[in-house]
Amino acid sequence: MAQRARKNNFFNSHVLADVEKICDRVAILIQGELVCLGSLNELLGGSQHYQVKGRGGQFEVLKEWIPNLTVELDGWQGHLRGTPEDFLASLRLMDAQLVSLSLTRPSLEAFFMQKMQTYGVGASQ
Repeated sequence: MAQRARKNNFFNSHVLADVEKICDRVAILIQGELVCLGSLNELLGGSQHYQVKGRGGQFEVLKEWIPNLTVELDGWQGHLRGTPEDFLASLRLMDAQLVSLSLTRPSLEAFFMQKMQTYGVGASQ
């Protein structure tokens, strides 16, 4: 059985949204040091995080479920920590309304910024 030859191309960009769209493997350099290398699934994981949006509820309780909770005029949103089933039960108890629940993964840019923080490099450097 003949194997298909793999063609290797190199793409370099600071626009990480473009990198995420067209590349199947990514290497990240920080201050000239290779800090990670792999496929997007290896680096970012599969779609294992839930993004939630809702209205009402108790801020203190919501913050336990959504550590990065952001509150806006029309409601709140963030990434869920815990199981959706338990979260929904908690929402019912605090008389909150779920607007959306979607499976997501972090963007390459968010992953890169987290790596920069880990290596003690500020965004302006």
